[in-house]
Formats: sequence, structure tokens, C-alpha cells
Amino acid sequence: MIRQGWLACGAVVCGVALASPADRIDAERAAPIVRVPGQKLAMVLDLGKGDLARWHELQAERRPSRIAELAAAFRRDYPQSPHREEAVALEAGALRAVTLAREVGLSVEFFETTQGDDAFDVALRGAARGEAEAAYRVARAYIEGKSGVFASLYRHEQWLRFAGELGHARASWDLAQLYNTHGRVAEAAHYEKRAISLGYKPPPRLSTRDY
Repeated sequence: MIRQGWLACGAVVCGVALASPADRIDAERAAPIVRVPGQKLAMVLDLGKGDLARWHELQAERRPSRIAELAAAFRRDYPQSPHREEAVALEAGALRAVTLAREVGLSVEFFETTQGDDAFDVALRGAARGEAEAAYRVARAYIEGKSGVFASLYRHEQWLRFAGELGHARASWDLAQLYNTHGRVAEAAHYEKRAISLGYKPPPRLSTRDY
């Protein structure tokens, strides 16, 4: 019995040793995971897990500057990921948000605020990624005193500027009306023109003449 076992093993060894190169290639094509892939498959699976973990980390981030860093690292480290193009867009949007936050006087810490309800949190996260509509929703929350935040004309103006510079037509128009109210005529004219150029259609103005 022992002898039969040795003979069987010898047959297997000989079979491998005597197989032609063509036979070995065919075998590899037929069963690519049997030969090497114990390690290669593990690498692929690890890459998938890493891709997913890094993507979740990027989605959870709140600071625009950090979002831009993570997005740039993601597209560099996972060039074949189905999320790569989205990462490119996230990087561009977050970099724009960084610049605008500086211009309107928003601190980095503001984006990590725990104030506001879930809707406000979603809007703030979107604004950190350069989403104009999300930024406008933040602005509206501050003029209405809703979504779990107190009304603040100062914050309202900041976020209207932020959204307007991101290309939100209605935000630009609202900002123009705000500046008109406070006698800032030149700035009002600038944002009115910008709103119209972005496609906003102003409502008909009521005549102030005394008939």
C-alpha cells in the first residue's frame, strides 16, 4: 500500500515534469486560480477592501481641505476604481470650497459644527464638496432660523456669497436684494447681473409710481 502511494506520487511528479510547455500554458489558462493565485487573489481582494475603506473615509470627511487631500490620494492609489472620476470631481469641488471659505471668512472648523439637524448636516457636507445647491440650503437655514440653527444675517450673507460664487443663480439674486436693502448699490448691481447671467429670471418689479 505504501508502495502504491509512492508510485502515485511519482506519477504526479513525473506528469508535471514531463508536461510540455504548451500543456502547462493550457492548464494555467483553464485554472488560473489553482496555480498562483492564492496570493494574487488575496491581493485583489485586499485592494477591493482598501478601495472601499478609503472611499468611505473620503465620504465621511467634513473639512474641504482634507476632502481634497483624500480625493487626490484616492485617484492616485486606485486609478482603476469605478469611483475614480467621482474622486476627481470631489477634489475639484473641495478645492473650490477651500478658496471660497477663505474669501467669505468661514473658518475650517465651521464645517465640523455639530449644530443643526440631519438636513443641515447633509447640506453642510455637500457645501464642503463645492455643491452650489447645498450651500444655498445652508444660507436659507440661517435666514429662516430653521434646521436646528439660529437665524444669523451675517452667516446668511456669507453662505449666499459662497453659493453665488459656486454658480447658484438664486443665491446671487438674493444677495443682490440683501445688498440693495442695505444701500450697497454697486455690490447689488454686480450680483444682479451675475444672477441673470447664470439664468435667473427676476420676478416682475412692481411700479413705485403713484397712480
